[in-house]
Amino acid sequence: MATELLAQAPWRRCVVLGDAFAQGAGEPRAGYGDASWAERLAAALRSVRPDLAYVNLAQRDPVAAEVRARQLGKALTFQPDLAAVAAGGSDVLRDSFDADATEAELARIIAPLRDAGADVVVLAPFGSGTAGHLPEDVLRRRLRLLSERTHNLALRNGAIHVDLTAHPADADPGIFGAGGWHVNARGHAIAAAATIRRIGVHLGVYGPPSLH
Repeated sequence: MATELLAQAPWRRCVVLGDAFAQGAGEPRAGYGDASWAERLAAALRSVRPDLAYVNLAQRDPVAAEVRARQLGKALTFQPDLAAVAAGGSDVLRDSFDADATEAELARIIAPLRDAGADVVVLAPFGSGTAGHLPEDVLRRRLRLLSERTHNLALRNGAIHVDLTAHPADADPGIFGAGGWHVNARGHAIAAAATIRRIGVHLGVYGPPSLH
């Protein structure tokens, strides 16, 4: 299925930027291997483009401003034609979370990548995670807000939006690890499948998107 969806993929150089979700943090889950969503995406792209160059610059838990400061320059130097950005989740966890400021920093990541000629995939994280210091209703409201902001950014910049916050699997606590915040290997597999489907829509291979 992934090979069919990506058969027309033109990309040769793929970079990933972001936080722990982009880096691949998560616990193993029987039957799902240990590959992150980004590694699964790269493997699927390589199934149709064996010469794909892939680099993951993501780090453990930086806020969006730190992703821009630490990773964007390296990403642009790599000269990607495809970039996947998963950031903002660490901002959501801060007591000082400012949706406008986070959106502005994400824009400063996405726009330069687009200006450099890269197609950009923007992922909004699953929205039902838990964080010990934040009430669940506050966290989920913030995650929904992050999803809305990333969707708007994608529209403005001609990027591809993967809305995991609205994914049906988000209601399943089995996609998260013991801490309740980072997804486990099953969550990564679902995120990869959703990303590949959304790219298939972008390429005109798959039907109308059911997710943003």
